[in-house]
Amino acid sequence: MKSMNERLLDFKAAQMAGTYTVCPRCGCDTMKPDLYTNALSRMADIMVCDTCGLDEAKLAFMRAPGTLASWACMQPNRPAADFKATGANEAQAAILKEQLPYLIEVYKKAQKPDTDLDALRLEAYETCAGLTTLWLKPFQASYEVRGGKILVRLQERDGGIAVATNVIPDA
Repeated sequence: MKSMNERLLDFKAAQMAGTYTVCPRCGCDTMKPDLYTNALSRMADIMVCDTCGLDEAKLAFMRAPGTLASWACMQPNRPAADFKATGANEAQAAILKEQLPYLIEVYKKAQKPDTDLDALRLEAYETCAGLTTLWLKPFQASYEVRGGKILVRLQERDGGIAVATNVIPDA
């Protein structure tokens, strides 16, 4: 999996090579063919469309620049598999068997103070098939299944990690 910096470097390399790209910030086909007639991002050393450049200028003026994690080029490449057609019991068993060890590692990393939580979340979305939502503090992973959702919650308890799962039926 590529880090955010690696993704930006790949995108910048494509721009510098003259490869036509969509705007890395909004994902729209709004970049002008001549790369240097577009706007230079205030958040990264990369060109963005004029609309995004103007938006960044306004946000910078308001001292609310946003995060790179919200950029289109930073959105996860999610695995094709999901649990939307799978019953809750079958999906829950698969999640606990196949993904729980990884989720525990993500939980442990999220507890460290110097962890980049946006990058950690991005990595989890690209690793865990069917993961629809992930909150890191408090830790909760959500999966859509046929007829509802499965929630997996992790919490430090008595020197170990407690795991709780719930099936939430659709209303």
